[in-house]
Amino acid sequence: MRFIGAFFEFSRRVLDAARQGGLPQKDIKKLDNLLTRTGKRNTVLAKGILTALNAGGASEKDVSRFGELLVKAEERVLEDREPFNETDSKEVSDIFKRAYISSKTAKWFSGQVDELLAEEINEFITGSRRVDIGVPSRKSVKFEAESDAEKSKGEDERKKKMKM
Repeated sequence: MRFIGAFFEFSRRVLDAARQGGLPQKDIKKLDNLLTRTGKRNTVLAKGILTALNAGGASEKDVSRFGELLVKAEERVLEDREPFNETDSKEVSDIFKRAYISSKTAKWFSGQVDELLAEEINEFITGSRRVDIGVPSRKSVKFEAESDAEKSKGEDERKKKMKM
């Protein structure tokens, strides 16, 4: 399974520090579950927002500006301020409106942004750092192997037809 890297790198650092600090195994498991759930939530939310922007026809300029606004929001959150000031909030709302996303969703999103989510969305926008998390299940490996075999079989059949 591939995830964007920043959050999962952060969670690994936290878990490693907790283990080294002597946090009981029971609490480490709770922390691991919490971080995994938060990471999945951020990934789903990031993909959902960007998919909605794409489906609504947002321009590349709008998406890149949205990324810039998120960088500023991330900095503000780290300084214990609100993620968006009045003008940036209006600009996010305008970007969403141009992509046919409701103003209600823009308001909701503005309230959900934290530094980790902003970083996650920006990594999706830029296509940067990806980290492999976990080992694929046996079932998915078998499926991929079958899929590759089916592809090569289909290509062989296509080549045979072209020769005739």
